[in-house]
Formats: sequence, C-alpha cells, structure tokens
Amino acid sequence: MISDLDETIRQLLIRKGGLDPTEIDIVFEMPDREWSGSISKPTINIYLYDMHENRELRDNRWAVAHHNGMVTRAKRPLRVDISYLVTVWTNDAADQHRLLGHILTVLLRFPELPRDILHGTLAEMDKAIPTWTAQPDGVLRNSADFWSALDNQLKPSINYVVTLPIDIAVAETAPEITARTFKFTGKEEQVPEETILISGVVHRKGDPDDVIPEVRVIARELQRTATTNEEGIYAFRRMRPGVHTFEVVVPGEKTREVSVTIPSARYDIEI
Repeated sequence: MISDLDETIRQLLIRKGGLDPTEIDIVFEMPDREWSGSISKPTINIYLYDMHENRELRDNRWAVAHHNGMVTRAKRPLRVDISYLVTVWTNDAADQHRLLGHILTVLLRFPELPRDILHGTLAEMDKAIPTWTAQPDGVLRNSADFWSALDNQLKPSINYVVTLPIDIAVAETAPEITARTFKFTGKEEQVPEETILISGVVHRKGDPDDVIPEVRVIARELQRTATTNEEGIYAFRRMRPGVHTFEVVVPGEKTREVSVTIPSARYDIEI
C-alpha cells in the first residue's frame, strides 16, 4: 500500500503538476549527506518519515452486513496519517525556490488525491483519500534536529500528510437470529401467552448490502413504531403471531406498505 501511495504522489506531480520526469528526478530516498552528494540533476525528494493513527477519525462501530441468512460484523478501517517531507535539490537557490513553490501549489490544489491517478490498491478504495499540505501541527516540529540527525544541511521543506484507511481484517460471521419466541403463563391451567421478538433489515431492492438507516417501521394493527439504526436494522418486541401490516416511512419518500407474517424465516424489508 505504501509503495502504491508513493507512485500516486509521483503521478500527482507529473500528470497534475506538469513536471517532466526526464528532466527532474522524483525519489523517495532518505535525504542524508551521502545521498545528496550523489545527485547529478534537479531532484524532488519525498521522504516518508512518520506513520501514526489519526485518532480523531477512529470509528469504533462495527460494520454489519447481512447475506443469505448470515450476519458478518467487521471492524471498520483505521485511519493512518502517512507523513512525508518534500524537498527540492538544485544547484541554484532561485531554481530551488521556484520549483518548491510550484510543488506547494500543486499539492494545495488537491485536498483529496484525484481518482484518476490512484495506483494499485488505492484505486480499489471507494472513499476519498484526504491530504494535508504545509499544516502547522505536523509531526515534524524541529527541522534543525531532523537535518542534524541526517548529517545534512538545513533545507526548506513542505510537510505533506496523506490519510489512508487501513483494513485490519477483523470480522465475525454467524447465523442471523431474526426472531425469538416467549411464552408466559400465570396459573397452571391457563394457556401460555405467546409473543415473539422480531428483527430485520430495511434495504434497497436487489441489494441486501444497501441498507437504509433512520427508517420508521410502523406496525399498524398494534400502533407501534421502530426506527432502523445505522445498519438498517429494526426490531419489535412482544409481537403476536399472525399477519401484520407494516408501514415503511423513508424520509423524503412515499410511504410503503408490506404484509408480514409472524412467525417467518426472515423479516427483512426490501424497497
């Protein structure tokens, strides 16, 4: 994934920034004194110096998916800040500043990595990849100490951070429980009263994974209402066996009516 990000940043500067890779090298080497003494042409160095989780973007909720009577819940991806230090190496200070200013403009122009330049695994991601350019709260606080550790001269630089989702592949799958039956009795000679707890998912027609949150499901005969959660799940307690009419109210859409028989194998509602 990191190598795919390196190549994406390279393509950002070439394809969106108009830089010619035959005239200007774009490298990801450690910019220490030995390396800088070996370069022979104008070079942009993009050095990866830090990776840490962005805790402000952490989502501790489980992602829940229903398929063929099975339920899978998975940990949502972590968001990790990948931090680069961008420097320009030329013989002339004016050329260095001109090129550094051009790079700064290109990076600031794209607060999200453009989809048409995403490389490898990044191209498969369905969400935007945000970037942060020249922000004052970056990890690298003291440039002088950084360059001293590399035994090299102090250089003007751009701090560039890309926030990537990292799938930690933690998931659990189990059969879906859609109903539970309860029987209550008072005196021994009384017939047990039977009630059923049901739950189901409201999703778009033809796609069980396209769940709909904040849907009101109204059991008309009993005048009871349930609202779907973030995973599109609704539930009713103490439902009696028989045929029930559910009114399904999606915000901004026409109310639907569905007939539900209790007990049944499933209580998903497709709209």
